[in-house]
Amino acid sequence: MSDSRSGRDLSPQGSPGARPSTAPFTPDDSHAGNGNGNGNGNANGNGNGNGTRRATGRPATGYRRAPRLTVSLVIPAKNEARNLASVLERVPKCVDEVILVDGRSTDVTQLMALSCRPDIRIVSELEAGKGNALRAGFAAASGDIIMAMDADGSMNADEIPQFLFFLEHGFDYVKGSRFVSGGGSLDITPLRRIGNRVLVGVANMLYHTKMTDLCYGFFAFHRKYLDHLDPLASGFEIETELTLRAVLAGLRVAEVPSLEMPRRSGRSSLRSFRDGARVLRTMLRERNAVRAVHEAKGLRVSTVAPPELV
Repeated sequence: MSDSRSGRDLSPQGSPGARPSTAPFTPDDSHAGNGNGNGNGNANGNGNGNGTRRATGRPATGYRRAPRLTVSLVIPAKNEARNLASVLERVPKCVDEVILVDGRSTDVTQLMALSCRPDIRIVSELEAGKGNALRAGFAAASGDIIMAMDADGSMNADEIPQFLFFLEHGFDYVKGSRFVSGGGSLDITPLRRIGNRVLVGVANMLYHTKMTDLCYGFFAFHRKYLDHLDPLASGFEIETELTLRAVLAGLRVAEVPSLEMPRRSGRSSLRSFRDGARVLRTMLRERNAVRAVHEAKGLRVSTVAPPELV
């Protein structure tokens, strides 16, 4: 994999409420430059403007470090007892809270989760569907940041820190991508690959973005934006719904590379044609809803500028 901190800024820079694009800081150059007052990073050493300064290894006088953001990880599961151990044992220490949403499992999913991680919180969801499970997990989460990943072993929890890096450096919603440079999939079938490509193309055309992946359940966002995202979907299409609502809300969105591994055990409940149709309906519904609001207010639906690469 290439640089684990690489990512793509997908924010529609021309949309109302979107913040100016600024590349995220890295640990080594978070204060690079000596500030010349013009904000362009061409250091001249006078330190009297709003440029950035090179880190000295100790905070300046009066500097107060921002408190660390807490992280809640939501994992929807149904009959995933054989896969949970490999998922939970890789969750990094930066995650403060793990919430397993059990969708009426008939195996020992809950017992296995407690055996692997005694501090795990278990939420039972009686309504079927991944969307219902995720919404129950979001409601139970207490962290400043909410993350979601699958329980089948196809996603690597070792990648969680790169999501958090972008959220801690100016981004609002970060999604994993199997098709951005550094990402990949060892599980996707040719049919699903074609379907994803078509759906991504439609989304990019309708929403003027440059996304590379649309139907992938590895993502994270600041919990303070949950009311703005307000997910309603009950099935797999919730992943698309959240991304599109983040774009429409003017949030700063980024893609980070992720490697999808084959499911460790069992069979996926994903159905390509059924769920693909639901994703397409979600895209059209969200776009039409925005258009209706704008027309009711006498506004023209604006065309947002393509996002820039980080």
